[in-house]
Amino acid sequence: MDKFQNKYRIASNRWQYWDYLLPGSYYITICIAGKEELLGHIENGKMILSEYGEIVKSEFLRLPDYHQRVSLEEWVIMPNHVHCIIWLDDYCDGENEGEVVVEIIHELSLRAEDEIKQYRKHRRKMLIPKILGKFQMQTSKRMNILGNTPGKTNWQPNYYDHVIRGDDDYARIREYIIDNPSNWKDDKFNNFKDQ
Repeated sequence: MDKFQNKYRIASNRWQYWDYLLPGSYYITICIAGKEELLGHIENGKMILSEYGEIVKSEFLRLPDYHQRVSLEEWVIMPNHVHCIIWLDDYCDGENEGEVVVEIIHELSLRAEDEIKQYRKHRRKMLIPKILGKFQMQTSKRMNILGNTPGKTNWQPNYYDHVIRGDDDYARIREYIIDNPSNWKDDKFNNFKDQ
């Protein structure tokens, strides 16, 4: 494990110095904490949602209401994780594009500590992490009310993301999401480890 300022830190899954406010398609996977198959089960290659899975489904359908630039494209709920493709539309009228562009660099060591702090500060404003944080918070709150488990952590603290790069990449990921329930036994997230 790497150290930063003499402290251990968990490496981020995010694409370093990518601005998650930029227009484009983002493939996201969020896993349930502890491998718990909370969201339902697979029966004959089809996902049967539990009450918890229904909560997640209803919140997925609300994602476009989170922000005017957000569209939910393909998505699937699995027993212990979810996959989706989120599209961020181009900047809206009144949104200051100049303030949201982040310079992409090749070497972290080239940046001064102040610049790294500025990037982290800017990152907190990025749309994809905000959307996913709200999604996890809203679903967890409702799941905990249903299960009478106040304060329970339902999701892993981290998530997997991939910035989709082109039509072939999009088509491959979309097909993976659609086929996921029928491929449950071979799914790499079926045997995932908490991050």
